[in-house]
Amino acid sequence: MMMQAAYDVLSRRQMRAVLSVLERCEELDEGPEFREGLADAVSSAFGIANMTFFHGPTYSSIFDDPAPLLTGSTAKLLPDYQEWWRDKDVFALPEARGALTDRGFATLDELSRLPRPQHSYVVDYLRPHGIATASAIHLTLADGEALLGMFDQADVWDETDLVAVRLLARQLRARTATVSVSRSATDELAGLTPRQREVAALVSEGCTNSEIADRLFLSELSIKKYISRIFDVTGFRNRSELAAAWLRSERAGRSRAGHPAGS
Repeated sequence: MMMQAAYDVLSRRQMRAVLSVLERCEELDEGPEFREGLADAVSSAFGIANMTFFHGPTYSSIFDDPAPLLTGSTAKLLPDYQEWWRDKDVFALPEARGALTDRGFATLDELSRLPRPQHSYVVDYLRPHGIATASAIHLTLADGEALLGMFDQADVWDETDLVAVRLLARQLRARTATVSVSRSATDELAGLTPRQREVAALVSEGCTNSEIADRLFLSELSIKKYISRIFDVTGFRNRSELAAAWLRSERAGRSRAGHPAGS
């Protein structure tokens, strides 16, 4: 029904834009390539100058993404955003969250009168950097939730454009439910030294620092330093995340070698 209604109002150009993004998504691998490819596809299809892709385990954590994708003029805004503005993001408002999680797409213009912090976000943060409009698509992924942000110097949406992007949002949400955009376990662990990998393997077995120190003939202080460095390299926040990634990596390795996952 949604597709048929869209056919009734959308131009051939707009339908081609929607389909080109969906076709591009079918070609993309999971992980960072997916977020980069999706942002590029939407930017090209709809003529959006500045794109962002923020991801987190839950909606609330999206805005704390330590390494989001930003393109165009938004890239230089990240340090200020992370230090001063992320808790004032307009799309973190309950009204925006409701619209995004329900319909998949929302624009700044659709929000009612903004509270003072969010008004300041628009007037003192976005507009001085040449950003006049803001929109977002919400995605539910296999490894969390994401917002694909679209920012431009002028109003790029007329009424039929909005129909097109809402159609795209619905179709994307149906297609990305099984997609993971986090780095793979292999990528996360690739920067570890041989000794750090030994420590990570023992962490995955549930060993304490004292037990690891005994097995590797090192001091417990050395093990603490190794684990701290492992967290720095991988971005993991605790032993549970490290252990889960190590086990995923082992399963992936067995799969590539042709062994059953449970062997």
